Amino acid sequence: MKGLVRAQLALAIRLSLVVAAGLGALPLLFAVAPAVGQVKLLGVNLPWLLLGFLSFPFLVAVGWAYVRWAERNEQDFTAVIRRPEA
Repeated sequence: MKGLVRAQLALAIRLSLVVAAGLGALPLLFAVAPAVGQVKLLGVNLPWLLLGFLSFPFLVAVGWAYVRWAERNEQDFTAVIRRPEA
């Protein structure tokens, strides 16, 4: 059971780092390169578009990946538990 909890925690930490790096890098990019923050797409400033609209599909994709990989961890754990002793 400790192995499953450890695997789920490691998965959660890895994907949290992906989200933090993905979303946290955007404000840094706009601070370092202010010209990028002035770009307009479809009449909307790029920072608003990226942080206000495109961040949600990114978060949904990370959530979907987490559920898929967490279920795989649980299936692997169940297979180990149900394996007949030799």
